[in-house]
Amino acid sequence: MIADRVRDEAIAIAKAYSHPQVELRHVLWGLVKVLGTAAPTEVPLATCKAFLEPAGEAYATPTVSAAAEAELATIVSEDAARAAVLDLAKRLAPGGADAPGAGADAPGGPGSPATAVTPATTTDGTAGAGSASATTETATEAAHSTPVSTSDPKQTTDEILAELDALIGLTAVKAAVRRLLAVHLLNAERRAEGLPEVSASLHVVFTGNPGTGKTTVARIIARLYGSIGLVSRGQLVEVSRADLVAGYVGQTALKVQAVVDRAVGGVLFIDEAYSLAQEGAGEFGAEAIAMLVKLMEDDRDDLAVIVAGYPDEMRQFIDSNPGLRSRFTHYIDFPDYSPAELVQVFEGFAAAAKVSLGAGVADQLGHLFLTASDVGNFGNARYARSVFEQAYANMATRALADGTIQPTEVGELIVADLPPDTPSNPSHTIGFRPR
Repeated sequence: MIADRVRDEAIAIAKAYSHPQVELRHVLWGLVKVLGTAAPTEVPLATCKAFLEPAGEAYATPTVSAAAEAELATIVSEDAARAAVLDLAKRLAPGGADAPGAGADAPGGPGSPATAVTPATTTDGTAGAGSASATTETATEAAHSTPVSTSDPKQTTDEILAELDALIGLTAVKAAVRRLLAVHLLNAERRAEGLPEVSASLHVVFTGNPGTGKTTVARIIARLYGSIGLVSRGQLVEVSRADLVAGYVGQTALKVQAVVDRAVGGVLFIDEAYSLAQEGAGEFGAEAIAMLVKLMEDDRDDLAVIVAGYPDEMRQFIDSNPGLRSRFTHYIDFPDYSPAELVQVFEGFAAAAKVSLGAGVADQLGHLFLTASDVGNFGNARYARSVFEQAYANMATRALADGTIQPTEVGELIVADLPPDTPSNPSHTIGFRPR
């Protein structure tokens, strides 16, 4: 019976979002998921997802509210289900009978999480837009039943590419990103001219050591995809194994579903993705991969997935599931930074802190980074940051040695502030791959 399938989907999504009750917004989601391609095009899945944010904190199986039960009772056929989709979308939209604040069972009503699209969040935890802006986006999305872009509307594709070009080093990476973008732009032109397109996946594999700029470039790709309309919003959602794998049978698929739901309209970035397929990952890791493959297909028109990790381990990850091999066709390798590039990275940290470099500091940094790079995987830009933080601490200690701190003592790093450039320096172990 169609109502039972909708109920199951509604309960699953409420549980995935840790909501205590199945409400009308969950029923709407269940209807669109069950109807699939037969669902009214006026109410895309992205609109349904807007009503689900934010996640709650309930861990028990959600109960079904009276309003949801009453709605489920009306779904006796596919035609009734399609009619219910249009009706619920109208009722849940701002100004509707069940809009936020309109009743206890409405999103945002008593006992229910507020309905607001979470601002695009970067991997350092900063929000891409203010809460007021996010609320406005939600209202617009619900009212017009179309996905809303969370990319900065003031930024053009050329401006985002200029930001890419401004990154230190990464010459081959920049060329690969431009080539990837060119394929999608060409397809858009051919589509406009009524010509056949060459299939091009949105998904990308990043390989390289830690600290080589993979997360930064993933953010830029998300915004580029949003700027040219490949995805509807252009946000980046970064996760790791812990965000995808649960400790109990059946919960992993729900966690993956919830993560993908947040990423639809943008890019899902999975760092150290190989950990899902490594020896010891067990059936939960395999379940996460299988669910991810399924959802990449279900949401292929509005979701890009970028997976990242060490080169050898990522090859094993891709080979762990035939579905991964067929979906990931673009690979970008991130080389280690050269000692000269790491000096530039260090100079960037110093400039941001308004600290100048004294005589000989740049040359000494070059020797230090050369020694570190000989050791192996030393953390790249992360190591440069660590060196800057150590040097800053040494400068502070030097300034305070006589009991007072003079302004002239805290504005310039000198050679003596730098850590030693020997392989025995403990800081060189930062970023090493576990043995």
